[in-house]
Amino acid sequence: MAELQPDEAGLSGVRRILQAWVAGAGDSLHKKKISDANIHDARKQLKRSRAALRLLRGAIGEIAYRRENAALRDTARPLGRARDSKVLIAALDDLVGRYDPGTRSPRLDKFRRVLRQEQTSARQVITTTLANQLRKALRDLDMRSRRWNLKNIKGDDWDIIGAGLQRIYRHGRRLMKVAGSRDTEDLHDWRKQAKYLWHQLQILEPVWPGPLRELASQAHKLADHLGDDHDLAVLRAKVTSHSDAFEGKDYDALIAVIDRRRKQLQNRAFKLGARIYEEKPQRFVGRIGQYWRLWRNE
Repeated sequence: MAELQPDEAGLSGVRRILQAWVAGAGDSLHKKKISDANIHDARKQLKRSRAALRLLRGAIGEIAYRRENAALRDTARPLGRARDSKVLIAALDDLVGRYDPGTRSPRLDKFRRVLRQEQTSARQVITTTLANQLRKALRDLDMRSRRWNLKNIKGDDWDIIGAGLQRIYRHGRRLMKVAGSRDTEDLHDWRKQAKYLWHQLQILEPVWPGPLRELASQAHKLADHLGDDHDLAVLRAKVTSHSDAFEGKDYDALIAVIDRRRKQLQNRAFKLGARIYEEKPQRFVGRIGQYWRLWRNE
């Protein structure tokens, strides 16, 4: 289960969930022929694992945290390139359907072929040999995680778990303000923190099921808005770098609808983010901590 259970130690429960997600990523890469769906699922499990790892940061120490975070990041990196190339085609198709007739033109087919060629090249990198290397890195991480000493001699497990949650909430709140400039990289950094928050709330949901489930859903929507915006930012860069694939007004029309859609997504993200990050971090985590202690005492 990807949730904490009331009859297990909190830190051990988070480790159990992390190990399950790491194993899930390995299983998705253990295929004779790795599909786009397998790549997507492996990346999803790795992002969840990094969110869980951040809840354990105070228990395992900075050296172990940085080592394992780097291992998860490096495992996900080649998968990300393959995923991005596929998503760009989907983003283009969405724009064509959403803004017909502004982007519907057979002359877009030349640019679409460019994206498909790049997708093929990115997928060819995901060989059986690479998949085996990535799976070994995940198995090594799993073995190291079994040796972590997770006993909190200084107090309740919530001291550490809550600190991990507060760090992610505080970073997300700060990055939302930074992203007010609408800079692409700032928006992308905010998105990563929103995604970590979503997965951490999924883990903690049993502590306060109704409110935390709803908050997790909102964080998920926020991450989706920001993720769709980032995909369009990458697509825009591709359009610019392959301007010779367009004829007539097609280039300007596509740039215009990308910018229009990005503005819509960003506005939705900031509106939702204002609700999610309304509280100060200490108060936000303090409220959840109260329910944590009630849940554990039951």
